[in-house]
Amino acid sequence: MLKVIMSKYPLLLVLAAGVLAFVAVLVFTGGAVRASERDDRIESSFKKTCVYNTYLKNEDIQISCKGGAVTLSGAVAVDTHKPMAQSVAGALPGVTSVDNQITVHGERPAKSSDVWISMKVKAALLYRRNVSGTRTRVYVKDGVVTLTGMTANQAQKDLTTIYVKNITGVKGVQNEIAVTGYIDSNQLEVKL
Repeated sequence: MLKVIMSKYPLLLVLAAGVLAFVAVLVFTGGAVRASERDDRIESSFKKTCVYNTYLKNEDIQISCKGGAVTLSGAVAVDTHKPMAQSVAGALPGVTSVDNQITVHGERPAKSSDVWISMKVKAALLYRRNVSGTRTRVYVKDGVVTLTGMTANQAQKDLTTIYVKNITGVKGVQNEIAVTGYIDSNQLEVKL
């Protein structure tokens, strides 16, 4: 029977064998290929985030990913950048865990100094939902924080003020953020 099929339909058998071989390759290697692609996508996405490009791009941060487990290494000059990098990596789709091996080099500003308060305010606004750390400029003079930038509504402006007032060392807040009713995509970049 097999001889009859082989003699009458040799092309069909070759095609069937090819399809079976292709399916076998997909089944046995597809998971590894997809995992590798996902890991590459995670590594690429980390360096494309707004937080990375705004605050971390000048730092020496390396990211590696295997099976969704991210390892961060390198060094940062500002102590708030270490947890910031971890938070950004942990929020990426497909990340299952983050091992933060980043070290902090450089001098740390004195607690409650204007530089220290500015760093804390920027970090707090980046971590909080419903406010924008990337569209808000922060100036600190003698413990008084001045906020400028844009927001979509009054509630976001008020919430920003509340978050900033709750930071240790802040003596006052002047919120000069403009409520635009919308955020134009051409206005999203704010120089810090």
